[in-house]
Amino acid sequence: MFRPFLVRAVAAAQATHRPLALSNGYYARAFTDKADSSSSRHSVVTSLTKTCPSCGTILPTALPVCPNCNYIARIHDSISYHDVLGLPYEPNPFVVDAALLKRRFIEAQRVSHPDAWATKSEFQRDIALHVSNTVNAAYKALSSPLHRIEYILQRNGLMIEEADPLEDIELISEIMEVREEIEAGDIERIRTLEEDNDNKISEVVSAVTKFVAQKNWQETKVAAVRLKYLNGITDALKQRLDNM
Repeated sequence: MFRPFLVRAVAAAQATHRPLALSNGYYARAFTDKADSSSSRHSVVTSLTKTCPSCGTILPTALPVCPNCNYIARIHDSISYHDVLGLPYEPNPFVVDAALLKRRFIEAQRVSHPDAWATKSEFQRDIALHVSNTVNAAYKALSSPLHRIEYILQRNGLMIEEADPLEDIELISEIMEVREEIEAGDIERIRTLEEDNDNKISEVVSAVTKFVAQKNWQETKVAAVRLKYLNGITDALKQRLDNM
């Protein structure tokens, strides 16, 4: 069973977000039990290390957090969420092993959650909160295909805006028809619409996977907008089923 703080961590990851990262590397503010905040070390690193910069122990996760000597460091926004959770970014950052992602998230929260640092100094607890929030944001961004592609696009200089139009006229027509059917359909019809929409989402996800591998960011964005609209249909179908 999960410890209570891990259960809360999973819930927090579903509800929180933070600004998305833009490049690799991070700025670390280090601290150990042997020094207070006024004498804490500041360092700039270009990559995460497998061993603790303070005591040399092999770190249990990709995070700059060492349970052995209580070294803990802030993570700069520039470090990728894939790196935060010890996942490969190349050759295709859109391809994520869901089971591995979940496992790495739990492992990261086990060492960084504020509850694990409750008996430490206020300075350490503040850093632990920062690291834990970063882990939550990374998990949320990478666990959802739509959030994941939005994140990857932002790392490559493209944003999906609320006002971005869906340029596929045929899909627009289909979405309008589906929304009308959602309002009037019985449960059997809603289930059929749900299956059809899931199939469309799978097709778009496959297209996104191909475009990201090609680093074709313009086509990736077009597909991501389609995915956003189809996810909207998913939400509408779920709400209709909940109300039936």
